[in-house]
Amino acid sequence: MNYLAHLFLAGDSAESLIGNLAGDFVKGALHDQFTPGIREGIMQHRRIDAFTDTHPHVAAFRRVLIPDHGHYSRVISDVFFDHFLATSWSRYSTERLNDFVARVFATMDGQPLPGRLAVVYPHIRHWILSYRDIDGIRIALTNLSRRLSRHPHLESATHHLIDSRAELERRFREFFPDVVTFARSFFTTENTEDTEPSL
Repeated sequence: MNYLAHLFLAGDSAESLIGNLAGDFVKGALHDQFTPGIREGIMQHRRIDAFTDTHPHVAAFRRVLIPDHGHYSRVISDVFFDHFLATSWSRYSTERLNDFVARVFATMDGQPLPGRLAVVYPHIRHWILSYRDIDGIRIALTNLSRRLSRHPHLESATHHLIDSRAELERRFREFFPDVVTFARSFFTTENTEDTEPSL
């Protein structure tokens, strides 16, 4: 999952939003370097990623990408998920996408941000809104490629959003309600347990 999906699946508090957003920038064990709320958000991010990686519809989604992109199909699918969430937003929320983005960033603005998230945070709002368009996805994948050592030209994958759109969108729509249910269960679990659930 990518930025938009993780924010959508997070709780409403600033710490939950920040923790879920920070999950891609924080590696290793979580100790007292984070507040309990941010730590719980990072834990949720990791559990959502683990759930996503083992879901059969996600596996089918990635099989469309693997012949051309191999192990990069995982990161490409994460960005594509945000595209399909953004373009079908009204299926999952009664709040307009622009209003949602404005609200969650207003909640996070001015809060201390962990690690590298503080560097990219000013750009994420624009990136999320650009995911509605294939050109925005192309730019996102181009930027990802530049940060990878082999510069794998991930932007070439955007043709799948045209050529295989029906299948990819169907797989996303079959998968996404399951991860929403899973994310909601995390909040129920954390209210009744004090320990980190195992992945």
